[in-house]
Amino acid sequence: HTRLALRLASQSQSCAMVAPAHAFTVTYDIDAPSKKDAQMIVDAICLEQTVELPESLVPPGTWINEHVVGKCVECVEANDGHHRGMMYRAKVRYSDDTSGFELPQLINVIFGNSSLKERARVSDVEFSAEMLARFHGPRFGVKGLRKLLGVERGPLVMTALKPMGTPSEKLAEMCYAFAKGGIDVIKDDHGLANQRYAPYEERVRACCAAVRRANEETGRKCIYAPCINAPAHLVVSRAKFAKAAGAGAVLMIPGLTGLDSMRVLAEDPEFGLPIIAHPAILGAMLGGGPRDEVRGFTHGVLLGLLPRLAGADATIFPSFGGRFGFSVEECKAIAHGSRRPLGHYPAIFPSPGGGMTLDKVKTMMDTYSQDVLLLVGGSLYSHSSDLTANARHILAMAGRTDIYGPKELPHSATPTSPYNTPGSSSGATFTPGSGMRPKLKLASGTPGPYPTTPTSYPVTPQSTYPAAPPSTPMSMDPEAVKVMSALKDKNAALESKIDELTVLVKHLMVEQAKGYATKHASTGPLEGNHSKVLNRKHGEFQWERVPQEMYKMDGASFKNCSRIELIGKRGESPCFHVRYFEVAPGGWTTLEHHQHEHVVIALRGEGEVQLGLEAYPLALGDVAYTAPGDVHQLRCKSDAKDAFGFICVVASDRDRPVEDEPYELLKSCKLAHILDEDVRTALEAQIKHRSEHKAAHGAVAEGSACEWKPGMKKKQAAAVAEGSACEFTPKSKAKSATPRRYFP
Repeated sequence: HTRLALRLASQSQSCAMVAPAHAFTVTYDIDAPSKKDAQMIVDAICLEQTVELPESLVPPGTWINEHVVGKCVECVEANDGHHRGMMYRAKVRYSDDTSGFELPQLINVIFGNSSLKERARVSDVEFSAEMLARFHGPRFGVKGLRKLLGVERGPLVMTALKPMGTPSEKLAEMCYAFAKGGIDVIKDDHGLANQRYAPYEERVRACCAAVRRANEETGRKCIYAPCINAPAHLVVSRAKFAKAAGAGAVLMIPGLTGLDSMRVLAEDPEFGLPIIAHPAILGAMLGGGPRDEVRGFTHGVLLGLLPRLAGADATIFPSFGGRFGFSVEECKAIAHGSRRPLGHYPAIFPSPGGGMTLDKVKTMMDTYSQDVLLLVGGSLYSHSSDLTANARHILAMAGRTDIYGPKELPHSATPTSPYNTPGSSSGATFTPGSGMRPKLKLASGTPGPYPTTPTSYPVTPQSTYPAAPPSTPMSMDPEAVKVMSALKDKNAALESKIDELTVLVKHLMVEQAKGYATKHASTGPLEGNHSKVLNRKHGEFQWERVPQEMYKMDGASFKNCSRIELIGKRGESPCFHVRYFEVAPGGWTTLEHHQHEHVVIALRGEGEVQLGLEAYPLALGDVAYTAPGDVHQLRCKSDAKDAFGFICVVASDRDRPVEDEPYELLKSCKLAHILDEDVRTALEAQIKHRSEHKAAHGAVAEGSACEWKPGMKKKQAAAVAEGSACEFTPKSKAKSATPRRYFP
């Protein structure tokens, strides 16, 4: 095991994207005041993500600890200037076997329960070659999607059919206009599902026929991608219906239907269509942002790496400068996750959108390079009333040379892409400004790129759907053109202000963050002997920046206890320490005595304190003082409605506590004829608990709650000023008599 640990430690220095065989490595960002605190958080993650047990129950040297429990192979400081506190980056290696080689369990091991905690964020995952081989990954990727669309170079362009509430016939007309203008991918808006305005099967049939007709007229290979926003039992059947109807791709929302449902389709050879991933609801799992929140996943992992692992061929995300506030660095991280070396997996298209305007196309190109799928929505609609002309305009702005399809070019011209091969001349000519046609005859029987043989997939008769709202003829009368022109002018003015507004908002966020940073006592580092303010979390009995710890390392002398070290453990110089302890219903602290005194102040719920042979109830605000040598214990009754929490103030210089036997106390109470029934029940439960947990006594266990530190207190060099409210006169312990114990 020692040789294995040394080998793992040396391997942890490698930065390769694929981890050694049979293990995958997760990198966590940890928000902690010191490396020691960071290591404690990481050690807890190693256990929480695998066995969910204290290390004392799966100690080092056991098979489960060595082969199942995660192993931290690196923990280093990683402050980059953006985070207000201290940041550490830790790498944890997990055996591939913990995943079962199934995607849901793999993600569960990466960040399952630990995602519910604070101060940890997944910033990277490195998969073993064996793990990557278990999943198919993207079927098309960048090269495959370019070949499918017949676009050899330059960015691809995608738009969304909207708004919700538009009937199927109108959506099909938009599809025709966009495909006629050369938009490569026309997808459903992610809110289009199976509403009565445009029922799924009706909409898919109409839009597939519209794109097919436009392609026949232009010679292009534009595709329509319906949204598979469906209940779990319908995801696969709707996807295969889309293929049978002639769709060229599908849009999936893994945040709603699951990453594994996307994987199932990507690996199905009978399906075989590109998959575009939409990020809806995943924002709730993201960390980072202007305040660099240490929670969830980084943008590159959640919106780049994981969709790619699950088989997406393109991943949509809100680009910087839009209405969602992603930074340039976060967007670049998503693009990196889409393209970085990853075993046999091809690179996929990053697809920035989210309020992207036409004037930002060049900036997008400079940031994401040529292999990008630009998602342009509202600004494409509002540029003018001619959607076909708008589509050609965006292609030109993106630097595309194929502004017209092969069948629209003069006879002397040749296609720019080897993927585009013009068919026989049909005499079709392009009329500039033709735009959308007011009526579109949908030939559902027109042959498409997929077989039209009878399919076994369920098809809902159109007559069973509720009637959709009536369609309004799309006539372009002079008044409508005038209104659209006015809207175009307003949109141009709005676009000119977006950059200015974005800069202003970011400036305000930076200034606000600076304002927070000036609150040194409440937001500064915990370590050090300086004034501090520890704010309690709203509605909780925990404190910001302060971790909850184990009560002791030994579980035989206590039950259901935890502690939080508030003041005295992180470089402060008081003559006392302040801790918060919590005992869950049915739990108790160690029965013990010592030669130092301490004070308990009840803060939460109700409990009782054992002082010698007698027990006393404690409720909110009650105070208990334990004199030197007195046997004591704090308990919470099993029928209590809430945990019993209390502040404990204890001397910084103190002796090691001596554990007492519950059996001896029970016997003494019986001899004195003062045995309370509740005390008897509690002590008998402790005796049984001890017999079941044969472990070292808490008084000698490492990490005792009393933290014995003799002689560590530095005495003041000069006397405290007379009359000071904090005046302190040290006691001479050498002259004090040895206190008596409170029971025989």
